[in-house]
Amino acid sequence: MSIETRVHPRVDVNWDTFIKSVQGSIAATTRDISVDGAFVFSPVEPELGQRFTIYFKPAGVRSIPVIAKMVWSGNLDVDDETVFGMGIRFIAISPADQNYIASLVEGEVDD
Repeated sequence: MSIETRVHPRVDVNWDTFIKSVQGSIAATTRDISVDGAFVFSPVEPELGQRFTIYFKPAGVRSIPVIAKMVWSGNLDVDDETVFGMGIRFIAISPADQNYIASLVEGEVDD
């Protein structure tokens, strides 16, 4: 049994996501998000601790750029497939984008 260490609640999403790192631009999918981090499926694993820019693309909203770093990763079984997943922590995000995510988590904005 693991102890939950998250400070902020998360909301499930299904957002197209693009990671810009030293490996180039990587298409990914965000599965949940909070005001300080997210869970992302990615075909390529960024280096642990490496900072990178990630662009979240919620439906009907402009993209949300964030500077982030990966804090954990692993292979997960999803829909009878093994996929790479990672938890990221936000290093820099605009106050407006952070407020949008906060309102989404609080149920004030639809996905």
